[in-house]
Amino acid sequence: MPIKKPLADLIRPKNLSQFVGQTKLISEGKPLYQIIKNHVPISLLLWGPPGTGKTSLAQIIAREYDYPLATFNASIDNKAKLMQIINTYSYQSFVLLIDEIHRMTTTLQDYLLPYLENGQILLIGATTENPIMSIVPAVRSRCQIFEFETLDDKDISQVLIRALKEVFQLEEKQIDKEAITIIARSADGDLRVALNLLESIHAVNGDEISIESVKEFVKGQHFAYDRKATKHYDYLAAYSDSMAGSDTDAALYYLTVLLKNGDLPSVVRRLREIPYTYVGLANPEQVTQIVVAANQAEKIGMPKAKYPLMFATMLMCLSPKSGAFDEIWEKLDKDTTHPNEHPMPRGLRDMHYKHSEEITGGGLIDNPFTQSFQIAKQNYMPKGLEGKRYYFAKDNVNEKKLEQQYLKLHKYIYGKKYGE
Repeated sequence: MPIKKPLADLIRPKNLSQFVGQTKLISEGKPLYQIIKNHVPISLLLWGPPGTGKTSLAQIIAREYDYPLATFNASIDNKAKLMQIINTYSYQSFVLLIDEIHRMTTTLQDYLLPYLENGQILLIGATTENPIMSIVPAVRSRCQIFEFETLDDKDISQVLIRALKEVFQLEEKQIDKEAITIIARSADGDLRVALNLLESIHAVNGDEISIESVKEFVKGQHFAYDRKATKHYDYLAAYSDSMAGSDTDAALYYLTVLLKNGDLPSVVRRLREIPYTYVGLANPEQVTQIVVAANQAEKIGMPKAKYPLMFATMLMCLSPKSGAFDEIWEKLDKDTTHPNEHPMPRGLRDMHYKHSEEITGGGLIDNPFTQSFQIAKQNYMPKGLEGKRYYFAKDNVNEKKLEQQYLKLHKYIYGKKYGE
């Protein structure tokens, strides 16, 4: 019995006019469209979520260029397979589609270089990961990188309707457009998922694809993502940035997405770190409350952990913010690049060995705990940085109070205000 192709293969676009989505790249006059139409022999790295057309576009390119197409899956294929492909087309140019190219070893990527250089291979690397982080620079520099976006429901619905007409031979009047929209929406931007759903629903219900039958079938479908994939880090970044931007509702939304996909550990890690980064001295008490809530959530576990995490997230958003630490670190980073240029006062050097005072001067400083107010009036800064100021308070009540204490201490220690 011959192998029956899945619907996703049967309905693949044959040319650019049938291709849906990615209009920013493949509309007439856009960069990728021009490359393909003008048969520019340049390798491509296509990255983005699954089911957005990367493999389909590779097949269209091979057809447009009139090149043979060979496929290599970096997850399961090995060097012997790659060598066999290259030897098969040793006297002609061909399109090599490498699926999941981000999983390809550095050694195998390097092996491709001479064939990319001499034009034998027109590489099309498909990946769900950012190629900047996963592809070696030598290969990356020989490719143009294009990011694919998730398909919208309208694009997916268009393909589903075409599949019903062309493959299942349904007429327009037999198609329930609202049922198709539900399938498209449940696929979360992945056309392959949508087509697989349609094929399964048709197998169960025949041509009677109704709203009720679709809802019953897709109710178990839900959005999920790989915690190691780029999309995961996008949601974590969106969660952090929303809290930094004090947008409570957005932060709660992204928190929910992360928790529904089982990523309690990443949320807890973020809430242990970012209070110090985004709130810091602006509200030290709430920093402690947020970190305690995150630790408590880890102990409780889901589903009850969502309550302390919502508490912590809202405190992060509602608290006054301070970016002072990042600014301080930037100044410190610059001044500590060559610490030998700024020798410390001799008295601050280590005194915990014999004759340290005579050899290095270590310990020859006034003990602050024997002085008035437990503060010694002496220089602690390295040579050339005496009186240097790193901290400037942000515009919030708590830091303005701390700044007054900060300035008083400096005047007491050095006998003058900053700038005098």
